[in-house]
Amino acid sequence: MSKFAIGEQVEIVADDHESGMVVAVFPTVDGSFRYAVDTGGYGALQFFIEEKLAVNLTGRGAA
Repeated sequence: MSKFAIGEQVEIVADDHESGMVVAVFPTVDGSFRYAVDTGGYGALQFFIEEKLAVNLTGRGAA
């Protein structure tokens, strides 16, 4: 089961704590997950492994 759900606000811990919204979740062949995150609010997606993301508790992010 994936750690983050579509629509959830996340913080990218590997990139100066930029925030965004999960727009897609992809399972990998090894059983882990990759996440498509909209960080700008314009549909430009970045893809991250689970370990590079954290829950965004402030509620800020691409909306």
